[in-house]
Amino acid sequence: MRRVSVFLIASLLTGADLAGATGETLDFSRDIRPLLSNICFRCHGPDAEHREGDLRLDTYQDATADRGGAPAIKPGDPDGSELVRRVTSSDPDSVMPPGDSGLVLTPAQIELLGRWIRQGASYQPHWAFGPIVRPAMPHVRGDDWARNPIDRFVLARLEAAGIQPSPPADPHTLLRRVYLDLIGLPPALEEVEAFLADTAADAYEQLIDRLLATPHYGERWGRHWLDQARYADTNGYTIDSERSMWPYRDWVIHALNRDLPFDQFTIEQLAGDLLPEATADQRIATGFHRNTLVNQEGGTDAEQFRNEAVMDRVHTTGAVWLGLTVGCAACHHHKYDPLSQRDYYQLFAFFNSSQDVNSAGPVLALPTADQSRQLAELDRDIAAAKAAKAIAVEPAEAAEIEAAWKAKEAARKKLADSIPTTLVMADLTKPRPTHVLVRGDFLRKGEPVQPDVPAVLPRLPDGGEPRTRLDLARWLVEPRNPLTARVTVNRVWMRYFGTGLVETENDFGMQGSLPTHPELLDWLAAEFRDGGWSLKRLHRQIVTSATYRQASHARPDVAPVDPLNRLLARQTRLRVDAEIVRDLTLGVSGLLDRRIGGPSVYPPQPGGVYAFTQRQAAWPTSTGRDRYRRSLYTFFMRSAPYPTLTTFDAPNFNQTCTRRDRSNTPLQALTLANDLALFELTQAFGRRMLAVSVSDDFGRLQWGFRSALVRPPETMELERLSEYLHQQRTAWAAAPHDARRVAGESPSGGATAVEAAAWISVARVLVNLDEFITRE
Repeated sequence: MRRVSVFLIASLLTGADLAGATGETLDFSRDIRPLLSNICFRCHGPDAEHREGDLRLDTYQDATADRGGAPAIKPGDPDGSELVRRVTSSDPDSVMPPGDSGLVLTPAQIELLGRWIRQGASYQPHWAFGPIVRPAMPHVRGDDWARNPIDRFVLARLEAAGIQPSPPADPHTLLRRVYLDLIGLPPALEEVEAFLADTAADAYEQLIDRLLATPHYGERWGRHWLDQARYADTNGYTIDSERSMWPYRDWVIHALNRDLPFDQFTIEQLAGDLLPEATADQRIATGFHRNTLVNQEGGTDAEQFRNEAVMDRVHTTGAVWLGLTVGCAACHHHKYDPLSQRDYYQLFAFFNSSQDVNSAGPVLALPTADQSRQLAELDRDIAAAKAAKAIAVEPAEAAEIEAAWKAKEAARKKLADSIPTTLVMADLTKPRPTHVLVRGDFLRKGEPVQPDVPAVLPRLPDGGEPRTRLDLARWLVEPRNPLTARVTVNRVWMRYFGTGLVETENDFGMQGSLPTHPELLDWLAAEFRDGGWSLKRLHRQIVTSATYRQASHARPDVAPVDPLNRLLARQTRLRVDAEIVRDLTLGVSGLLDRRIGGPSVYPPQPGGVYAFTQRQAAWPTSTGRDRYRRSLYTFFMRSAPYPTLTTFDAPNFNQTCTRRDRSNTPLQALTLANDLALFELTQAFGRRMLAVSVSDDFGRLQWGFRSALVRPPETMELERLSEYLHQQRTAWAAAPHDARRVAGESPSGGATAVEAAAWISVARVLVNLDEFITRE
């Protein structure tokens, strides 16, 4: 499972060349460990089973151990180090790495290894496994630029590189940016005007507070969390039948809206059912790990797929909270990280006693207060009828009483069937025994293990036995745990800047990237952990910083020094997520239904979506308000996801997704222009422009342009749109039948179908602009 980022390789080569040129003292974590991890650890790392020559290079003790007078590394003496002899050898039988490995060391890297050994071959613990220590504020010259501590850390790196930060984004760009980032919806023109007219010194900060207080914040950031939870509305595999998971989705939204501290947010999702006197909400939260796939095919081995579900929970927990590829240790010791196979199955043991062998249970019913009252009344009536029958003398009377209670039992059943349910976690009374599975095979049981955490990380507190998911959840958010806070703040940062401070946001192990701003990462992590685990506070710190507020324009002066913008001399342009593409169109259409939560809905989609699936599922296209719900609420079928979402890179959620890919394909432009569901919204946008109470075309065009992009159009843009409008009027006048088809329903205000079609054409242009689906 060897994964090396282009940035990591580039950094490594550049570091080697630079260090060779400057002669500076080398840093093991920055200069040497990535090299050893990429080239050597696969055969000479933590995995004892596949280790070659019984040589281990990932620890100082093993690397410097005497091996018959020729240690692999002899500190201070490159010529006496077997490692140097092997990497410089011209003998194909002894050179390292071997010729058939596909790996190679450059001369600069070889020189780097030799110089490191000459300097004493010091080893340091991996940065991510060390404790989080709040760093001191760096000294910077540009104090007047910095708005909060984040900026001081960023500016320190920029000043060291001789780079100036970018100027702030203009108010229109900044307003649209923060709306898209915090709530995923465009600002209404009234909100734009109000912000531009507000002359208060803290107008922007007040705007942030308002956005964080809206329920749409929970929808926007809930979507990011649901990606990690692999949320979907079906079971997966080929049958892929429907499941009821939307109450968990709503729990996430409401938990984020009320700023449930992240430590409690974690505990309730991993072990809410094990809390003392667990509430219904806390049990709903455990749906996090009921999002695993369920195979309902006949002839399958239920135990095999139960084990696969448990493995999925281990992998997901490791990725989401620890940022580690723990799944690599399921079949053997991890090849790069200090995670043994025993470590893996000790984590496995925490989840091995859950009751959900299949999708049938455990299930939590969620009646309203009124439904609960009705059920209680029906239960009393049925019990009374049964008691009355028992003492009835006449057969006719007994039959009449029985008929009455049967009828009551049938209301009751109908009422119970109408009550929503959701899948939750619950453990068996007696825990299942857990064993190391040889080669990951559930049929080959090795040594027994008990629930525990990886040895490389802080130990679990002493407590009762056996240890449970609740112990694991509390350990994840313990102040001593070095990973959870770092991983979480890094992912939040990634959403705002496109790349995390650690580029490999799902791998904080030996193969992961080094932090570009390690002090900033630890400052954010310490602030998050020590400040009550408040996500809203973290968001506010980031979006009020001068770093976030920079313009995103390309910097020719910076490109040669920092082509990937890792030093953050500007903001980053980002194509919005798939759901937001449609939500933006909903927003400008005027049709958006802003209700929060509820069962999933079925917006229009093209026919034939299920033609190549085993189960020809129904798609009961929603009508009325449900047709225009936010895309977060769209029914998600794993085997055939909603097409617009997949076109814009939504994953299928068969496994956790901690970071979505972003592609750029012709199909995306074609979808924006021609997809029937989006075209329906664009029609409404065109009719809105036509209905605006202004006296001329220029006024309507300005209104439409600002509605779509927030900023006012430049003169050239307005002129080109006006020219296009006139062309469309002429074209549709020559094809009145087609104009009526495009215009759809009768235009308002007595406008003709030709006029409506022309304005809808303008709306299609605005919605299909790259700028429309880009967060600047």
